Amino acid sequence: MRRFIILVSTMVALMLLSGCASLNKLNPFPQHIYSSGGGYSSGKSGGTVDRSGKTKPYTIAGKRYYPLQTAAGYDTVGTASWYGSDFHGRKTANGEIYDMYGVSAAHKTLPLGTRVHVTNLENGRDVVLVINDRGPFVRGRIIDLSYGAARRLDIVQKGTAKVRVKAIGTAPSPTVTMASSNKAYQVRVGAFANRNNAVRTHRELRRSGHRGARIATIRNNGRTLHVVQAGTFSDRRQAERVLRKLQRQFPSSYITS
Repeated sequence: MRRFIILVSTMVALMLLSGCASLNKLNPFPQHIYSSGGGYSSGKSGGTVDRSGKTKPYTIAGKRYYPLQTAAGYDTVGTASWYGSDFHGRKTANGEIYDMYGVSAAHKTLPLGTRVHVTNLENGRDVVLVINDRGPFVRGRIIDLSYGAARRLDIVQKGTAKVRVKAIGTAPSPTVTMASSNKAYQVRVGAFANRNNAVRTHRELRRSGHRGARIATIRNNGRTLHVVQAGTFSDRRQAERVLRKLQRQFPSSYITS
């Protein structure tokens, strides 16, 4: 009788595991973050954050963090992770709404708004993005990427990768951007070190009907990037409509101004 009970219990456990696997296949995006604690915006990590400044100290799970006063000279190699649907649509540390399909990242100490160049040292892929959140709060990890950025670096499946993070500048404050009355909003599809990749993407946009698509070449600290834009718009809502259509074909597209 005891053997029969053990056998039945084992079969039930296997069925439950099988059911969980089936559910996971239906949802391709993780319901957790690989950093297991990055992105304090959910309010689950027990921390308090002062969003009024880019470099003010903050506390997470009883530990005090002191952000750098400047990102100048920051160039570090370490492990990157990424976070996704658990935080999609919630506020980030600088007050923006987290878009998992966009290109952004969380960092413990870089000033919010820092533009960084992230290179996956395992495959050579790279991306330029802005730090708009805090994390990852796990020992040994230096940056938490958005899902869109992780896709660009091809680390979604693996979850983590060895990367180089180099600060290259500062992005405009989102509060300043939104306050201006005559802003132009650019819908960007991506930034490429290889111009041929940028040209191919530009052609795809033109074929899809985006006649305002263009390639802007940016040079910063001796590095050249070819930024592909689907168009420039004076109305934020119009830019958002274009972005929603683009994300079906180009999931990592984003709006800047």
